[in-house]
Amino acid sequence: MNSVLARLLPGHAHADAAAVREQREHQQLEQVTFPDLTWDHFHWERQRRTGSCDNPKAANRYRQTRAAFEARYGQIVGEYWSIVEPSGVALTFKHAPFLLRPFLNDTREFHRSTDWVTRHNPPLADVLFDCENLSIRISEVLRYTSESVGLKRIMAVASHVLGAIDRAEGKVDDEHAEQIAVEEDRELREIRDYYRRAGVRIGLTVYTQGMIIGLLLMTFLVALVVVPLVLWGSVEWGTPLHEILISAAAGAIGAIVSVLQRMASEKSKFAVHYDLGKRILYMLGSNRPVLGVVFGVFTYFVLASGVLGTSPPTNTNPLYYYGSLAFVAGFSERFTRVLAKSVEGLVPAQGTPADADPVTGEPTG
Repeated sequence: MNSVLARLLPGHAHADAAAVREQREHQQLEQVTFPDLTWDHFHWERQRRTGSCDNPKAANRYRQTRAAFEARYGQIVGEYWSIVEPSGVALTFKHAPFLLRPFLNDTREFHRSTDWVTRHNPPLADVLFDCENLSIRISEVLRYTSESVGLKRIMAVASHVLGAIDRAEGKVDDEHAEQIAVEEDRELREIRDYYRRAGVRIGLTVYTQGMIIGLLLMTFLVALVVVPLVLWGSVEWGTPLHEILISAAAGAIGAIVSVLQRMASEKSKFAVHYDLGKRILYMLGSNRPVLGVVFGVFTYFVLASGVLGTSPPTNTNPLYYYGSLAFVAGFSERFTRVLAKSVEGLVPAQGTPADADPVTGEPTG
């Protein structure tokens, strides 16, 4: 049936085939990878330099492949292409969404496709593999200027290795390859040292930003719960609610101030494992104000319940009393731990009468 329709409507059939072919090519461009770009660039460069190439279709497709690759990974800001084999390295840059730029870093990524040109030079292949490995760690951990500097230095190392292979027309002798590998390994060690020093600073910065995100998130969640309850009349806007909110805010601020103080102190040596990556550090940092809120509210309930026999001083606003102690609870985990143990000590052991002797377990009455 389809063949009959195709004979009856040849123009329509050709149009449908062209549309399907165009859609298939569009899907392929959306999934383009750096090796695809490297392959097309090699044939394009060969055609540009010599006037002919083995694969003219790939050469004509290069501009489309490059545009699709940049749309997916960002603008190519640094590149080196081998002239003897379809190989190359590139550095891309992609802006973060405008509204998220205060919290998300711009994406910088190192790309490598060099297996063809280094197949006869294992030492140089190892150097390029180390470049890619270190670039991943830098992209995942560092931010801003330090990330840009680290990746550009890696790009320089990879370009120098490929340039040495091109100058030898793809045939680098073993002795020369070992010499190049030793020199570039020395440069990579310096980049690793730079990465470690910058990683410590960036880790603290990301952790601090995570705490700010956690504070904003807790503020939003508290408002999301409290405001509807007050508007619907389920909870009265009065003194107990004020005290709870003040205790929660004071606990969160106390937790943040505690971390900032330890960061600024050389004796405390507040350590952040920067190798965990930015996402994990954001999550760990955001947990700190959450703990502060929990500690602050817990302190308020313990003190307000009177189970420890404490009460606000007379002729003093209770908000100051609960707020200051909630701040201390968020600031000092030791204070909260002592408070929790004091409350725990008031609960009799399971199976022991409430009026039993704490040593013998026998009733005292």
